[in-house]
Amino acid sequence: MIEPVIAFKLFDKVLAGIGLIREGRKKRTEEVNTALFALLAALAETRAYIADRESGKRRNRQREFQIARLWHAAAVPLRSIDMEFANRCFEKGSYWMEPDIWAKKQIAEKGIAIDAVMEATRQLLTHESGF
Repeated sequence: MIEPVIAFKLFDKVLAGIGLIREGRKKRTEEVNTALFALLAALAETRAYIADRESGKRRNRQREFQIARLWHAAAVPLRSIDMEFANRCFEKGSYWMEPDIWAKKQIAEKGIAIDAVMEATRQLLTHESGF
């Protein structure tokens, strides 16, 4: 039979371990949320700019630089969640810094077309615990 003092010590260690697991999950959820907020901001601004351009508005290099900064900023919190997706966001920002030098084939190969990045964001948003 286990002595009560030893049983309580073991029980305390189990509770502490459960607490650490919960804290780890909470921290991970916060990291994913931070990444999602950054991604959604970059997506919203990019889609708004694309819509403006498609409706006939002139190109705006300052706005393109701002979009580049948003994509680069989104890449940072993604590093600890999905390095490949973080790199795609970095590439997306690089595209907006110099969009004239990118070919459509290169955009497709890098997986940085707006629809591809939006789908990856949707997957992150709806994924429950794998990240």
